[in-house]
Amino acid sequence: MTKLAFVTSLSVLLAGCGDRLTEIKDAFSGINSAADAAASAVSRDVHAIRALTINYNDESFTINDLFKTILRDIRWEYDGKKNELHVQGTWQAPLFSEQAWDERMQKQLAESGLVSVTCVIEDDQIDSSQTEITLILNQEKILQLSGDEALRHLYDTYFKK
Repeated sequence: MTKLAFVTSLSVLLAGCGDRLTEIKDAFSGINSAADAAASAVSRDVHAIRALTINYNDESFTINDLFKTILRDIRWEYDGKKNELHVQGTWQAPLFSEQAWDERMQKQLAESGLVSVTCVIEDDQIDSSQTEITLILNQEKILQLSGDEALRHLYDTYFKK
């Protein structure tokens, strides 16, 4: 008799839980769909910007080619309201090769040197006057370039690889 009462009580409890589980599942599905939509909207902007062609010294390459060649572990972000492309990655040679860094310093930079680049995109081109590059090591800014000099440095580094 106690077994029958237990089974009946358990059945009633589980029947009520089934509705609640369905509600929870539907809520998670809605959250997941919203997150997927937001991610694809952002990545579409970034992918379109990454595909833009750069013409420099009679050579053509994409923004994607540029940064994938000169940086490691790249993170991309595009702010469509400001038309700003933010690229962060780990330093690698020959970026800033004109600096007199010894082998120890180069090893530290390769392990934890963070390069941050901000470019303004106007008319499907990088605005050289608004380009900024910052190199940070151990939370300390060790090098910064801006304007046309910064953009030319990125392009010239691309051709060194």
